[in-house]
Amino acid sequence: MSVNNNDFAIELMRSSYAAYCSWAVTNNVNETAKQLGYPESTVRKIVKANKDKPEFAKLCEEKRNNFSKKADGIINKALNRLERDIDNEDKDIPVNHLTTVIGTLTDKKLLLEGKPTARTELVGDDKLNKLAELAGYERKQ
Repeated sequence: MSVNNNDFAIELMRSSYAAYCSWAVTNNVNETAKQLGYPESTVRKIVKANKDKPEFAKLCEEKRNNFSKKADGIINKALNRLERDIDNEDKDIPVNHLTTVIGTLTDKKLLLEGKPTARTELVGDDKLNKLAELAGYERKQ
C-alpha cells in the first residue's frame, strides 16, 4: 500500500497548525505535546522551524488575544456569580470553586500578557535576613 504524498502533506500541515495554535496559547512545549499527544521533540521542531515566521507570530497573537477575551468573559461571569452567590446559602457552586476559576484565569491572562504572576521581592525581615545571608552573617532572631 503506497502512501499518498498529498494526504501526508495535508496531515503534516494540520498537525503543525495544531501545534502552533496550542503553543501560541501555552507558550510551553511540554504542555502542547501533552495536549496533542505529540512527542515533545516534534513540537520543539515545529516551533523552532516556524517561530520567527511573520505568519506564526500573527497566529500566536491571534490565539493569545482570543484566549484573553474568553478568559475575561469567564472571569466576569464568575465574579458576577460570586457576587450573587456569596450571601446565598443555597448556592449551586461553592465559592471556593468560583475563586479558583477567577485566580487561575487571571494568572493565565497575566502570563499571556508577559506580566508577572507572583511577587518575588523581599520585604521586611525577609529582606534583612537575605542581606545578612549574602554578607556571610548569621542573623539572630
